[in-house]
Amino acid sequence: MVGPIEKTLGSQVTVRRGQSAGEYVHELGPTIDCALVLSDDDELVELLVEASNGVPVVVYGEGRADGVEKVIEPDEGVERLLNCLSAAIAADQRESELVEANAKLTALSEHASAITGCESVSEVCEETLAAAVDALAFTFCTVALVEDDRIVPRASTLAPDDYRSCHVSEGIAGRTYRTGKTQLVDDIALDDDTLFSEARRSTVSVPFGPYGVIQVVSNSPNAFDERDAEFLEILADYTAEALSRLDREAALRQERDRLRAFFDSHPVPVVSVEEVTAPGDRVRCETNHAYERIFPKQCNHVSVFVEEVFPTNAERRLFSDQLRAESPSTAVVERKTSSGAFEAFQLTVVPVPASGPTGSAYGVYTHADDSSPIVELS
Repeated sequence: MVGPIEKTLGSQVTVRRGQSAGEYVHELGPTIDCALVLSDDDELVELLVEASNGVPVVVYGEGRADGVEKVIEPDEGVERLLNCLSAAIAADQRESELVEANAKLTALSEHASAITGCESVSEVCEETLAAAVDALAFTFCTVALVEDDRIVPRASTLAPDDYRSCHVSEGIAGRTYRTGKTQLVDDIALDDDTLFSEARRSTVSVPFGPYGVIQVVSNSPNAFDERDAEFLEILADYTAEALSRLDREAALRQERDRLRAFFDSHPVPVVSVEEVTAPGDRVRCETNHAYERIFPKQCNHVSVFVEEVFPTNAERRLFSDQLRAESPSTAVVERKTSSGAFEAFQLTVVPVPASGPTGSAYGVYTHADDSSPIVELS
């Protein structure tokens, strides 16, 4: 019976008898696709069902027990048995694949928060590599970034002499980056673009946006399938989003630096107002030298309410409304100056693009008949 099963199903068959059969199934259950009982011994059938822990049990004989997947009587023939085994094995493999996929997705989601929370490019690369190895169980993996038209490995489980940088026009990595499409290569030796050593036989290469490529390799041909590629693509999305966030934050820092330089050097009064915590009940305020020279009421405070900072309702309302706005807004306000006189000023509040949960804005005071500083700011 063993011969026809191995030949027809292409499966490895292990034979055990009596009590040892139950022990074998109990210990190696997760690696077994199906347990076949060639006996009418009801006690043995019950023993295997009890030890199976989800492994389908098929009986070829007259044996009966609750929990048996199928009973094939001998007069139904060997072909009927083989068809039943094939169906049971296929169903068990599908269930195992689903369980494995869910486990990988769960593990990957745990790594996602670490990746998206990274504060540097190098941290993103290292966390991406950790996710590929720990969550997706890939042994050989490289995370590479595009730098000046070269694909440069930034994190890898390969030995240093087993990977190198290449031009974006070279290799499977270059093809991945140029096309923006995942490359699933079953036999590297047959790929004209390969730069891998002869020991590497198959690979999955996945782009992550405009930033770079994740590659996993194996020393065996046909080692990866579409499911592996899909998991890597999910990981690549996390990586691309993390790097995109770092780009946005860098751009916002540059914008803030530009506005800060404007703030410090501008000849007209300017005040900076920033929420201490969302939703902005308390704010932090700073003023430039012109503000301190022209207005007697100073507003350099660490944590105060907006109402405590500004003397007029128009200012309070404008700053409260504009800290999270998308475009500048203006209003005419009357302020007492250091000379003791009240003068009309046009107040322009310019919100600063936020990189976090708190908002901020700059307020520029010009005499109502002078709009040039507003033009410069905009």
